[in-house]
Amino acid sequence: MTEDPKFSVRPEFQEVWDFPLFEALTSRRSRRFGFGMELTHGPFVHKSPYEPYPLSEEETAVLIAAACGTTGAILCEGDTQGGMVKSVGRTHPSAVGAHRTLLFFTNDDGLFLYQADKAKMSKMKEYETVEDRDKVWSFYDEHTVKLSDGRFDLPQAEPGLFAHNTWVTNRPGTTLFMPVTDISQDLIRLIINMCDTKGGARYVKGGGYYICDERRGMQPAGCEKWADNGLLDRNKVLPLGRLEKIIVSWLCAEGAMMGQLMQLAMAATGIGGWLHGGFTPLVVMGGTPICKGLGFRFVTPKDDPFPNPVGLDGYFEGFCPPYYKDMDAAVEAAIAGMGEKLDEWERRGMTLPHTVTNEEFEKAVPGISDEGIECAKDICRYIYEEYGKFPAHNDTMHLLYFIQAHHLDTEFYDQYFKEGAYIHTHKNHFEKWHKGSNIPRRDE
Repeated sequence: MTEDPKFSVRPEFQEVWDFPLFEALTSRRSRRFGFGMELTHGPFVHKSPYEPYPLSEEETAVLIAAACGTTGAILCEGDTQGGMVKSVGRTHPSAVGAHRTLLFFTNDDGLFLYQADKAKMSKMKEYETVEDRDKVWSFYDEHTVKLSDGRFDLPQAEPGLFAHNTWVTNRPGTTLFMPVTDISQDLIRLIINMCDTKGGARYVKGGGYYICDERRGMQPAGCEKWADNGLLDRNKVLPLGRLEKIIVSWLCAEGAMMGQLMQLAMAATGIGGWLHGGFTPLVVMGGTPICKGLGFRFVTPKDDPFPNPVGLDGYFEGFCPPYYKDMDAAVEAAIAGMGEKLDEWERRGMTLPHTVTNEEFEKAVPGISDEGIECAKDICRYIYEEYGKFPAHNDTMHLLYFIQAHHLDTEFYDQYFKEGAYIHTHKNHFEKWHKGSNIPRRDE
């Protein structure tokens, strides 16, 4: 890492901070053509006269801060939402404060992971003063880890990349961001919320939802005895696939929102780039002999011909075997901390948003019953034993979006597009962000 750049005193960062929101929204575009790129056929044949010029660490830090930066305390206003207060606010929204998406990125120097889940808030509003803006760098510097040297292994061909993206994606000088989402932890928590009415997790009359497996003739998903004893209501049938769809829809939206926020920051900084899904996730994560990709661990399910990505050892691990000896242990780990007292949360250096006493606040926080936990264990055990994976009908880890950033070759747009294809921040970017540096031309 380079020396602390003191964002608070840099005029180019002040300009980014003051950039109008609606200017960023209305000028957001996919701007794909960067330094060192070439189009050899089609209506826009062009070869950039510039050598690839990688993003600086400062530019990278700004984009990451926009995508998933720490912002302060989550408000958690409501009558029974108190459990969410033990979460750290970020720039992107997250269902029930789950934040189970981490941002991987690669450039010419290596493959990196920004561990946003390790960043702690220090204030109700993290950025209160001009000096607080230096946290854009300090968060990046403290929580970015290098996983390997050199640009990560991804063939410039199908099935890794779709054909129409091979000319531009992951090229020299570019930075490719990859948000990966784990759905296993919060699927476990969702199962408890849907089933555990005795613990007060949901205020529903009667029993909880009766989880059945539509791929196995609607047989109960390990929870029949819990309907027998009244914890679950057989009239409230919830298919397992529908249950999983809820959590996939909630959590995988995080990556899309990260991409949108990053593109808004690109407009403000004058960096080019775009968001797309033109790739094969299993290849990118490393589930085929074609390439190492992100280096994820995979397991082979019983019925599914495709391997299931379960995590990156030591960095981002799913709540399922092989990271836990069985699903009982995974359930215990997934709910650990849910019963932590707010006094302890504060002792760990976290900030709480409310003015009421912690004791008063915690009176409204729903609990989890022992029966609810055991029911969840039975359902999760059924899933893993029946399908050899967890979840049953979806991957444990999901990668749906690439967000690429690069320095824009404005001469290409001047040649082929009308005025307005890029804005003043792109025109003036190099002068403002790279003072004293000359753009190396191929013909020089």
